[in-house]
Amino acid sequence: MSADILSTQSAELVQPAEPAYVSTARHFTAEMLVMWGLATEDRDCAELIVDELAANAARHGRTEMSVRLTICGRGLVITVTDTGDSRSRAPGPVDGTPADEHGRGLDIVRRLAGSTAIHDDDHTHRVVTTRCLAPLHRPVTPAGSAQPV
Repeated sequence: MSADILSTQSAELVQPAEPAYVSTARHFTAEMLVMWGLATEDRDCAELIVDELAANAARHGRTEMSVRLTICGRGLVITVTDTGDSRSRAPGPVDGTPADEHGRGLDIVRRLAGSTAIHDDDHTHRVVTTRCLAPLHRPVTPAGSAQPV
């Protein structure tokens, strides 16, 4: 199977904005992208982007976070949103680590994604990234490793 990625596909996960759910967001991303047949490099980058953004949503977020993955043309759009009252969680590190150990996640996301946009209002914080995908849809083995085309 060797066809250009042309169709639009989308999936969303909604869960509490809590640290215990970050790995769920990462696993959701991995499973969807394997199912959609994305190349290993694209999947690995997307998993890291989701991991960083979900961790930020859990650390600084409000009550709920969502992870939305959309393939549109040859791009993967990742949207991580946390919602609720912005005053319900304290800003900054909440795990006792020094502040200088935080803040690198968005730099990692910006380097991996082709574009990054942040949207805030009183009830939502949304980060949208876009990454260009490999031009060919690669077949995936049951173990999830992409085969060269």
